[in-house]
Amino acid sequence: MNLTTILGATKDRHARKLGDLILGQRVIRLGDAQEVFEFVSKLDFRFFRIIYECLDGSIRDMIGRQGVYLSKQDGMVQNVGHAMRSEERLTLSFWTDARGGKVNTGAGKGYRTVRALGILAIRVDGADILTNAGMERLRKARVSM
Repeated sequence: MNLTTILGATKDRHARKLGDLILGQRVIRLGDAQEVFEFVSKLDFRFFRIIYECLDGSIRDMIGRQGVYLSKQDGMVQNVGHAMRSEERLTLSFWTDARGGKVNTGAGKGYRTVRALGILAIRVDGADILTNAGMERLRKARVSM
């Protein structure tokens, strides 16, 4: 199953080099946003790939790792917003090394805040993981196909 195509995901520059994210034979299932937050938090600084649904409904296919938090990029440190990584809000700091304009609140060095609820699929160390949110989004995508 080609998640990138089915979900209409826009690939970042790293994912573009690797091609579409096609699920393997064995897929691991993750539950709700709390379980996703805990799982990703334990990945430390390993690189992984996610299919992610943004607040505006767009879908991204991104490769990165957990980013630093409580840094000069963090909204809480800048006193202009919330922390990038927050267990209470179930948000994670994600570093893509896809540099550009402002990403969170800082100068834009590839950091972004991702919501655990928005993570639809993860590929890490060759394992494919589909979240409850990903399963629901696939159901919606298939209805409109």
